Amino acid sequence: MKAIRRNQSTHCRSLLLSRFRFYFYTIIFCSIARSASCFQQASRRSVSFFSRQGSVQVQEQVQRFSSSSSPSSLAQTPNQQPSLANHSLRNYKPRPSHPTFQTRTLTLNMASDSDESIESTGRPKRKVKVKRKVKVKRKVAKKRKASDISDDDAPAPAEVVAKSKVKPSPKKKASPAKKNKKKVEPQRITERDEIPKLWNAQEELKKNGSYTFKIMSWNVAGLRGLLKKQPTALQDLVTKHDVDVLCLQETKLQEMHVTDPKLKLQGHLLEEEGYRSTYYCATAKKGYSGTAVFIKRQTAKAGGEKGTGENGDGSTNKKTKKKKQATLGAFLKKKDADEGEADKAGTDKAEEGTPILGDIDINDLIPTNISTGIGHEEHDSEGRVLSVDFPRFSIANVYTPNSGAKLDRLSYRTDNWDTQFLQYMQDKENKLDVPVIWLGDLNVAHNFRDTWNEGAPHLKKSAGTTAEERESFQEQLDSGFIDAFRELHPEAMGHYSFWSQRAGNRSPNKGLRLDYFVCSKELFNTEETNKVVVRDSFLLPDVTGSDHCPVVLELEIRK
Repeated sequence: MKAIRRNQSTHCRSLLLSRFRFYFYTIIFCSIARSASCFQQASRRSVSFFSRQGSVQVQEQVQRFSSSSSPSSLAQTPNQQPSLANHSLRNYKPRPSHPTFQTRTLTLNMASDSDESIESTGRPKRKVKVKRKVKVKRKVAKKRKASDISDDDAPAPAEVVAKSKVKPSPKKKASPAKKNKKKVEPQRITERDEIPKLWNAQEELKKNGSYTFKIMSWNVAGLRGLLKKQPTALQDLVTKHDVDVLCLQETKLQEMHVTDPKLKLQGHLLEEEGYRSTYYCATAKKGYSGTAVFIKRQTAKAGGEKGTGENGDGSTNKKTKKKKQATLGAFLKKKDADEGEADKAGTDKAEEGTPILGDIDINDLIPTNISTGIGHEEHDSEGRVLSVDFPRFSIANVYTPNSGAKLDRLSYRTDNWDTQFLQYMQDKENKLDVPVIWLGDLNVAHNFRDTWNEGAPHLKKSAGTTAEERESFQEQLDSGFIDAFRELHPEAMGHYSFWSQRAGNRSPNKGLRLDYFVCSKELFNTEETNKVVVRDSFLLPDVTGSDHCPVVLELEIRK
């Protein structure tokens, strides 16, 4: 009996295990059937397999239990356990309501993907959604035009139901049509009119015995930076153009820089080329403004007038011996003797009897005085004016204040600076009784010929092109002075001295003319009694190293 009871308990455990497996696999099947479409095929096959196994095991266990439950095998023994003493398995029948002993059959019809159902006792058929096939049809339908779809291609009712229940996949945003990018046009080049050369120094030297005095002005935008990028820029410039006076603006130097032996400025720069230098530095700010002048050394004749000499201030160097010299070839640049003629810097032609400087007095080329400032502290602290007086004329190297990007110094420039500087030049002209020239970066584009984009709306609010600045400059000219370049080339277009480096405007020649030579009207009088005459003025746009280019003025000095 113990063996029988042991078998009965074993059968009960197996039945319970079978029931547990059946419900477990059924729950898994239901959850998987409701999951994502990409796992449906795999889950359906796994559930069908486990369901078949579970149903077969349930049937086998029931048959075994029924066969083993005979009257003889179910007799009780004295050693029966108390928990089973009152149970009789002879007439044992499973409860009808208990689902464990109800034989259920699980059938899966996998004949086609579109017609699948689960048949079970007392439950309706359940349709399985087929998303994969619908998606494929959608993809195909996207490729087909609406006009090509006929009535025969209409989807089946089941597919319509599936289509309505399935959430439409997010449509990809149509990529916007590529816009035809406009071709980037190259920058419009501002043409530079050709202007004739109005003066030939060598021919006039031979013909009239006059001397051509060259003055060059250049805003270097920082002298140390220029020499760092181009160490021989100034040497090459004065040598090529045989300059008598070189005026620089915006040197951005301090006194400590001028005397610094490492920088080799004073006493070194252009010293070998025969020039003496004078620097005027700003004290209001560091690295701001500043001017400088380089003057070619000349030697006065013995017995010259008082106040003349090698240094231009009535004094001579101790090392220099006072003696009569027949020629000045030792102080001027020599050229090849094969050329057969002497230029203004020329070769020593004393043997042929041709004067080096024509018939002029050498003392006319030696400065009598060099001064700084205009007598107003608010201006002089910025180192903007450096004046050089010669016996027959006077020049002032000027760096006019900029009105600023926001025009915050516009009133200072037009109301204070322009009026006081004009008064300074008029007083100098009357005091010395000689014509005057002021030159340099005047920070104004006078008229439409001095700008490449005249008429642009922003010019009215830009420094150098405002109506106030132009009117103020015109008032200075109306006081008895002349813009030399515009007087000699009144119709010339495209001749500019400044270009914005940030905008890259130099190569297309989109610039402004900000650098001038403003002269007394007397210098344009060509009568024979006039000893100094303006003959030509031009720009050197090919000279690089700054956002400005050098400008040149040629004066004829007669005997």
